[in-house]
Amino acid sequence: MTIKILCSTAFHAAMPSILEAFSKLSTQECEITFGTTVALVEQCKSSANADIVILTEPGIQALLKHQKIQASTISPFAKTGVGIAVAKGAPPMDISTKDTCIETLLNCQSIAFTQFGASGMYFSKLIKTLGIEDLILAKAIRPEGGLVAELVAQGKSQLAVQLVSEIKAVPTVDLLGLLPEELQEWSIFSIAQTTHSTQTVAGLFIQLLQDPSIQKNLAPFGFIH
Repeated sequence: MTIKILCSTAFHAAMPSILEAFSKLSTQECEITFGTTVALVEQCKSSANADIVILTEPGIQALLKHQKIQASTISPFAKTGVGIAVAKGAPPMDISTKDTCIETLLNCQSIAFTQFGASGMYFSKLIKTLGIEDLILAKAIRPEGGLVAELVAQGKSQLAVQLVSEIKAVPTVDLLGLLPEELQEWSIFSIAQTTHSTQTVAGLFIQLLQDPSIQKNLAPFGFIH
């Protein structure tokens, strides 16, 4: 029987290496559905097909509240921050401090961020708090989800704001850097088994992501433990 996993887009680039490690422990096939935390939470709430979820902490807590995951299986294992993507070889821009980052955001020609991804929703609140919401939204491209750095690679946007792990899933762009600490929000990711799932091997997958060697291998994809 296939293990069905609902997984944040943040792990799009890292998942092949995780599955390779899992294949050494089990012959069980894995079926991965990627999406935003918001979309996957709704999918898990309305469907009883998933065995495992890999989501941000708010998503995990939402599913726990609705009794869709087994509390004893919740395991935090990685975190990543919000970064900015630019085209390969683009002239350097300064985002090292709060003031220079705001200036770069205001001076860019266009900027992409998601409507329902964790980083996009955070960035929406951030620009409102900073008082630059109208100026940014006037030049923003806002798909519901997905890898918005692809819009930079396609020449449709000058900048893209997203979790670093998602930016690194688009090798045809450069990571300009993380938002400065004063503007940063770190996303913690956890894995859990659903209340629907009876697959004992799901526990093996959860244990795998607690392995220090696996967590170390996530570093090149923009994660830290």
